[in-house]
Amino acid sequence: MLSLYDDQKQLIEATANAMRSGNRAVLMQAPTGSGKSIMASELVRRANAKGSQTWFIVPRRELLRQMSATYKQFALPHSFLAAGHHYSPTASTYICSLGTLLKRRFNSAPNLAIIDETHVGGDGLDRIITWLKSHGTYIIGLSATPWKLSGQGLGCWYDAMVQGKSIRELIDAGRLSDYRAFAPSHPDLTGIGMSGGDYAKEQLASFMEEDRVLIGNAVSHYKQHAMGRLNIAYCVSIKHSQMVAESFNNAGIPAAHIDGKTPDQERKRIITAYARRELLVLTNCELLTYGFDLASQVGMDVTVEAMSDLRPTKSLALQMQKWGRVLRYKPDSALIFDHSNNIMEHGLPCQEREWTLESRKKHSREDSERTIQVRQCDRCYFCHKPAQVCPKCGFEYPVQSREIDELEGELSEVDKAQAKKQARMEVGMAKSIAELKAIAAARGYSKGWVFHIAKAKGIRK
Repeated sequence: MLSLYDDQKQLIEATANAMRSGNRAVLMQAPTGSGKSIMASELVRRANAKGSQTWFIVPRRELLRQMSATYKQFALPHSFLAAGHHYSPTASTYICSLGTLLKRRFNSAPNLAIIDETHVGGDGLDRIITWLKSHGTYIIGLSATPWKLSGQGLGCWYDAMVQGKSIRELIDAGRLSDYRAFAPSHPDLTGIGMSGGDYAKEQLASFMEEDRVLIGNAVSHYKQHAMGRLNIAYCVSIKHSQMVAESFNNAGIPAAHIDGKTPDQERKRIITAYARRELLVLTNCELLTYGFDLASQVGMDVTVEAMSDLRPTKSLALQMQKWGRVLRYKPDSALIFDHSNNIMEHGLPCQEREWTLESRKKHSREDSERTIQVRQCDRCYFCHKPAQVCPKCGFEYPVQSREIDELEGELSEVDKAQAKKQARMEVGMAKSIAELKAIAAARGYSKGWVFHIAKAKGIRK
C-alpha cells in the first residue's frame, strides 16, 4: 500500500473537515503531479471501511486504466461502469466513464462520487452532478486548474474548495520537477478572432498550419537543446499535429501523432514505444492536455521530459494542464519550448496564482503586460523572473533606450500600449498583399502571417 506525504494527509483532512462542516460538494485543488489520484484512493478506502459505495468518474477512457492501477496499489477491489470493461453488480467500488454514465439509468446512487479532472465537464457532467445531488451523494471534485477551459468558475457545482501546496512549493520539496523555459518564437496572433474565451480554432489552425518556419523552429530547438529527451508537442489541429510529426521524422527524430480517434490498441502501442524511447516525440491535438500520466499508462518508471508548445491559448486552465504533463518529478529539469507566446500571456508555470470557485476575471492585453512578470533573454531565449543578467547564459541586458520624462526625480516610461495600438492600426489600414508583405518584412514575420491576415481581411491582391 502506498504511503502518503504530510501535505497529502493535510489536504485529505481539509476535505473531510469541509464536508463535516456541511458542504456536500467539495473541490480539491492541487497541481498536476501532487498525487490527487493517490489522495482519492485513500478517501475511497476510508469510505469503504464505513460500508459506503463509491464512484470514481473520469472524462476519458484512457484514464480508466490509470486509476485502476492506483487502486491496485492501495489493494482496493473494484469494478467498472464503462463500455468494454468488467462489471460486477456486487462491487462497492466502481471506476466510471462519464460517457457510460450518461447512457445508462441507475436505480440508486453511490454514497460518495469523486470526479477526476472536473474542470473538463460540460453539460454532460452537469447532468450527472445534478442527478447525484438529487440522490444525496457526497461529491469531491479533483482539479489542478479549477476553472473550466472558458474561464468559468466551478462554484456552479461545488460549495467549497480546499487547496494543496503550490507548484513552487512542490518543486522546492522535490515532489515536482524544476524546469527551464525558452521562448524562441513569437507568432503574431493579432488577426485571430476569439470564440468562447479562446482563439477561434479554425482561424488559429489555418495560421499555425501555414507557418512552416514555426514548425521548423520547434524541430531545430529540440534538436539543439533536448535531443534524446521524451518530448510532447502540443498542436492546434490534427492536421497540424501530423505536419509537426512529419517534420520531426524528416529531421531524423522518431515521432508519432495520436489523437482521440486513434484506436485504443494503436494508441497503447505508440505510447509504449514512446516510453521505451523508440519514439522521442509525441504530437497531439487536445488529447494529452489533462490526466495523462506516462508512468501509469505503461507501468514503467518514466516521465515526459520536454515539451514543444505550438498551441497558443488564452485559457490559463488549458495552459496549466499542458505544463503539468512535463512537470512530473524527474532528476533533471524539464525543458519547455514555447513557440506560441503562452509564457508572455500567462506567466511562468510556477508563478503564484489565486484559484477560486468564481469565474476568472477577464483582463485586457494591457493588464496582462502589467501583471505577468517574465523576462526573455535576447541571446538564448531563456525565460525567467526579471533580472539584469540572464541566469542561464550570463548575458547582461543593456539598458533599453526609451523616451523618459524626468520630473522631480521620478521617471515615467512611454506607454507601450500606445505603440501596440499603432502597430495594430498599421495592419488594419493595409489594403493590399504588397502592403502586408512590407509590414511583415519590417517586423520579421513569416509568409504565413501575410497569408492569414490577407484571408481574414478578404484581401486577394
